[in-house]
Amino acid sequence: MEQTITVARYLKLRLEQLGLKQMFGVAGNYTAPLLDTILADDNSPIRISGNANEFCAGYAADAYGRLTGFAAAYVTYSVGAFSMLNCIAGSFVEQVPVLLINGAPTNKEDSIEKHTGLLYSHTTGYQFVDINMFRPITAAAERVTNARQATHQIDSVLTAMLTEHRPGYLEICEDVWRAPCLAPVGTLSSGRDDIVTVSEVDAAVAATLDKLVDAKKAIVWAGIELQRYGLQDSFARLMDVLNRTLGRPEQPIHFVTSAWSKSVLSERHPFFEGCHTLTTEEIDELIGADGVLLGIGANTIGKDTGNQNIRGDRTLLACQNSLFAGAGFYPGVALGPFIGKLTEALEQHAASRHLLGLRVRGAAAVQALASPVQLGYDSFFDALGGWLTPDDVLVVDAGFPLIGAQSVPIAAQNGFVAQAAWLSIGYSVAAATGVKCACPDKRAVVVVGDGAFHETCQALSDHHAYGQNTVVFVLANGIYGIEQKLVNPNPFRTGSGKRDYPDPLQNKVYPYNDLPAWNYSKLAGVFGGTGRKVCSPDDLASVMAEIRQNPQHNFIVEVTLPKTDVPAAIAAGLDADVGEDETDNPNWPPAGIF
Repeated sequence: MEQTITVARYLKLRLEQLGLKQMFGVAGNYTAPLLDTILADDNSPIRISGNANEFCAGYAADAYGRLTGFAAAYVTYSVGAFSMLNCIAGSFVEQVPVLLINGAPTNKEDSIEKHTGLLYSHTTGYQFVDINMFRPITAAAERVTNARQATHQIDSVLTAMLTEHRPGYLEICEDVWRAPCLAPVGTLSSGRDDIVTVSEVDAAVAATLDKLVDAKKAIVWAGIELQRYGLQDSFARLMDVLNRTLGRPEQPIHFVTSAWSKSVLSERHPFFEGCHTLTTEEIDELIGADGVLLGIGANTIGKDTGNQNIRGDRTLLACQNSLFAGAGFYPGVALGPFIGKLTEALEQHAASRHLLGLRVRGAAAVQALASPVQLGYDSFFDALGGWLTPDDVLVVDAGFPLIGAQSVPIAAQNGFVAQAAWLSIGYSVAAATGVKCACPDKRAVVVVGDGAFHETCQALSDHHAYGQNTVVFVLANGIYGIEQKLVNPNPFRTGSGKRDYPDPLQNKVYPYNDLPAWNYSKLAGVFGGTGRKVCSPDDLASVMAEIRQNPQHNFIVEVTLPKTDVPAAIAAGLDADVGEDETDNPNWPPAGIF
């Protein structure tokens, strides 16, 4: 390798070392030197394909990073970077290492702007505006203004990303890209192993064993960090050891997942016990006074725990950097060493021998008709569950689709992708682009509400332009259903549960939750692909068969649903739920608000 290269080539080589195969973004002249350097190398494994807009690029990069462990996106200064802010914030919250490469004006342009007041394109007059936006939502952010420091700044950002499993930000002035610097030395790796406190890992394992010994029953919660940190095989071995050392193997210890960690292991695993929302009430009913919930790689987020703090005397929650064991807290505990040492301890001491496995008390099964006459959320997801194969990756959007999809069985490990913590609507359609790039042998199947689809419908163009065989089911009920449900669920209630408010506005869907009526299936004529519209279960079955008969095509399928239909998981609680706007809500407005 040559001793002196350009800064653009330096970054390119580092990205190749990290295994990057695909970059996403919207081109601009400030990043063109990097893109040109990649394109000039016919042997580079990195493919550059533009996206319809920055949202489509950011969500695609996020999904790609979830499945490969590292991703990169490129934008141009301010106008591109500002649009990417929401995407990187989601990657930060959901622990996805996405590198945002932001091309910036030249040093000369910055100087002229500062001293003469001349505003160049895409600038506000404050040269640190972009980097200051991204510093709070990245593991590291650097503004590169000279080649001498560039190599150190690039390496520090990439190392921080590998260590923290969160996004990084590089802002590189246009005139620096082609400046000379020294070639890379060695490869980069996580600094996590250097900061593991062995004594805390041992103490955390000891505390976990004590809790298991004191308990009589147990169930395990498999969290999202098992996937993020590549620990799924280690967790599977832990479950095998837990059950191999049981005194009563006829009552095995099972594990559950949550909305965020669905498909972290195959849902055909013999110890899998379903995808659940672990509220304090459900935990109390599940484990009683003498049981324990052991969370491995499980962070407590609203969607997983019903917006409740579930930590208590009967919970053990191990996630990257810490263990909460009842009232005890053990910092600096890396998840990988913890799982390894806990597995060894269980083998040596058989601490789980006395435990009884628990079976989760699932929600009552929905009584489905043999041949449903109307399409609804439940009939759609029931049909989807029987149609998906292990070669599909289901990508669902926030709102009713995410809730309804929890019951869909996922055969393949990592066969389910959703933004279940940040919950930005529109994520799924664009994320599917990254899913297919990360898993070219799989087929991305998207389920998105019509409101969310409005946000990133242009991603259909990316699917077609990339030559992907993605399928997008748009569940079209004509409203922002989840928003209406949160504020006032009364329009979704039926029978005796429906309330008759004096204000007629509270008895129907609010006008601001109504959506413009689109002919979704006809968008294929603009963006490419095959468009279909289904209005009945028979229509859906026919189109699903057609999709299987055309494995190379990308489809958009408009699924018409009744305006006030909801998934069964929501319908079950509608009578008890009280919306923020409802007159009988004792907790709204909050105290002190007048």
